[in-house]
Amino acid sequence: MPRERVRHRQRGRERNDSVQRQNARANRHDDQQQENRPRTRGQKRQADEMARDEVQNPQPHDLETGADELETGGNRLLQDDADIWIVGDSIPFWAGERAKTTGKANLRLDGRTIAWWGVRGLRWSGFRRTVQSQVLLSPPPSTIVIHLGGNDLHDLSIIKIKKSIRSEIRYLREAFPDTVLIWIDILPRRIWRGDFSPKVIDEKRKRVNRFGRSLVTRSGKSDWVLPDIDVETNFFRTDGVHLNEVGLEFYLDYLRDALLKNL
Repeated sequence: MPRERVRHRQRGRERNDSVQRQNARANRHDDQQQENRPRTRGQKRQADEMARDEVQNPQPHDLETGADELETGGNRLLQDDADIWIVGDSIPFWAGERAKTTGKANLRLDGRTIAWWGVRGLRWSGFRRTVQSQVLLSPPPSTIVIHLGGNDLHDLSIIKIKKSIRSEIRYLREAFPDTVLIWIDILPRRIWRGDFSPKVIDEKRKRVNRFGRSLVTRSGKSDWVLPDIDVETNFFRTDGVHLNEVGLEFYLDYLRDALLKNL
């Protein structure tokens, strides 16, 4: 083979080897840069996903002051270490407001203090959460008045309502064996939420009231009150659910009489 052709092939191989060495060095440099570069791409994507997750699926601590608290109106304990607790839904809530604004927050019971612990929208399912801190931290009250259950009638069966009442009365009695428990009957309403026959739901109300009276009576020191308030009397606001000023005064008189009887 001619010498010129041999030298040409050798120079070609040398050029190829040089190109390969350059490519190898370039690849090593790219790899080193890739290793030294902060690995933020995946982390940013993960952080973005977590941020979207928190917006779409808020955690329980983000919901502590949400719609549920606004619906219930919050705790309305007005007296610490009160002798008497009046616990329940919007009926005792507005009764307490009326008592305060008319200068008889203690219903003119000498030497007695009353905790008006009404919570708007309260149901039996939220009862324990409402009273638990006071049960754990307060001295036993002489009397606990309970007016609750109207908001459960349109959603729950009688069996479920009775189960809740039984559980909560047992809880109170175990916590305060010497306290007088006073049951206030669930009041009638001119308007019930939902597609219910007023006659059917009112019969359900009466059955729950009979059960509540009987259960509280059997639990120990107790009493019950059946206010003489019906849908025919002019005691209701225009919403057909809450009592007007006249109705609230009538209701407060019943409370005072029951407390005087049992103190």
